[in-house]
Amino acid sequence: MKNGFEYIDGDDKRTDPRNENQKNASVEFYPANTEIAYHFKLKDFSSKGFGILVRKDSKVLMHIKSGDVLDMKYYPDTAAATPSLYRTQIKHISEPEPGKHKEHMMVGLMILEQAEIA
Repeated sequence: MKNGFEYIDGDDKRTDPRNENQKNASVEFYPANTEIAYHFKLKDFSSKGFGILVRKDSKVLMHIKSGDVLDMKYYPDTAAATPSLYRTQIKHISEPEPGKHKEHMMVGLMILEQAEIA
């Protein structure tokens, strides 16, 4: 674990226990072919990954798809911590559990490696 975020190996296992223990952690990224940065709170933490909730009508969903690899800036849950840049794969874009997060999509993320800062 580095700066509060883990490098993740292997497949995303949706059956792993999930929790939301890093309440203020967030991620910022620029989808391909856009000049707009999107910033989301991280949700759905487990030992295999985490995700973000995106409103179904958000324009970001037109610019991302499963399998995309993006450089994402992760902000840990404490304001004093320095954000880190990681190459991250979008593992899935799916409906949340029934009854939870109405009108949103869950975007599963997996950190592949620390990215170089340009």
